[in-house]
Amino acid sequence: MSEVRSVPADYGRSRLTARTRWRATRRGRRDGKAGIGTDHYTRQLERGLRMALEDLRSRFVTRHARDIDSVHEESARIVTEYDHRREDVPAALARFGGWVSQWRTEVTACQQRGLALAACADQELAHYEAAYARAARQDPSQPTGTVADAVLDETWTGAPDWMLDDALVRRALQILEQRIGPAPAASGRAGRGTR
Repeated sequence: MSEVRSVPADYGRSRLTARTRWRATRRGRRDGKAGIGTDHYTRQLERGLRMALEDLRSRFVTRHARDIDSVHEESARIVTEYDHRREDVPAALARFGGWVSQWRTEVTACQQRGLALAACADQELAHYEAAYARAARQDPSQPTGTVADAVLDETWTGAPDWMLDDALVRRALQILEQRIGPAPAASGRAGRGTR
């Protein structure tokens, strides 16, 4: 029995490649004729999607480690200046806001790639289930399952605040929000500032 690839190499686009569609359809036809349930294929897709998402996140965090460090260092500077020394340093605050904004933009782009991976897995499952239903002589109009619902979590569907869940960063974000207002700080649209 052929296995589903553990990390879908052709995922990440808005649609599947012809080869993946063909492979899913062929497998669905074969499993439908043999009377094999669809759960095995679904679990394989879920496992592959989980691995692909973890790999995507890991590579992203590794590639942006310097940005993460900059945000954390600037957070410490902001908290020190505003809470301990009671000094107003708008340039440092603007720089911090710029880095947070840039970080959230990068995370949002990564989240979109993750959602594209999940959409491709769901498309592959739909092709498999349609071929399975035809081969097993079932009603192919039955609703198909989704892999994304079982795999996607707050990391991929929530706010783009990965790695910002640190006490100093949270406090610096509060200071930023107090100084420039809630809308830009909450949405990640603060000015970029100078580096």
